[in-house]
Amino acid sequence: MDILGNQVHPVVQVLFPDNDAIFQENDSLVHTARRSESWFEEHEDSLRHLHWPAQSPPLNITESLWSVLECRVRSRFRPVSSVKQLDDVIHGEWYTIPLETIQKLHEPIPRRILAVLEANGGPTPYG
Repeated sequence: MDILGNQVHPVVQVLFPDNDAIFQENDSLVHTARRSESWFEEHEDSLRHLHWPAQSPPLNITESLWSVLECRVRSRFRPVSSVKQLDDVIHGEWYTIPLETIQKLHEPIPRRILAVLEANGGPTPYG
């Protein structure tokens, strides 16, 4: 059942059998629907809900890494012609992203975390 269903998703139950899961999302309007908030209130014993300020600076490299992957896939000479081929291309590109690229994406993270702490969670130059 999806996140707005009547129970916690089975994957969450398997990965977090001790009910110590934390669901993190930013507090933009699309994530704060009344139905969604009610669901989290009903399930607070089995899934903690960590609110995150809307438009907060990125404190992990996930979004940047997705952008790198997208550029690598789009830069291929010929566009893919099937879902299977796209899957193969994505996996091939994912596993060939140089470690140096990942390290460069990670380098600014400690500075961003420090900026967030210094700003008491408020706006920072990073986002």
